[in-house]
Amino acid sequence: MDRLPNWGWLVVSAAVLLSPVFAFFAAILLEVLVCMMKEGGAPALVALAAACVFGRLLYRRFSVPHRQGQLAGGHA
Repeated sequence: MDRLPNWGWLVVSAAVLLSPVFAFFAAILLEVLVCMMKEGGAPALVALAAACVFGRLLYRRFSVPHRQGQLAGGHA
């Protein structure tokens, strides 16, 4: 399992090339949701809070988790 299979390189390269597209679509989704709330008559503070919540959820979904205990020799 030292090497990545041939199809793995294709998946990795496609993800790298399409990551700006995914970020753009996430920003458009967030803007549409906030505009829908504002047009529906929600106060600006509620729309701002919803934007923060949606942004945090999208950030957590697409972020890479950090590994714990990666010290030399396996000592934590």
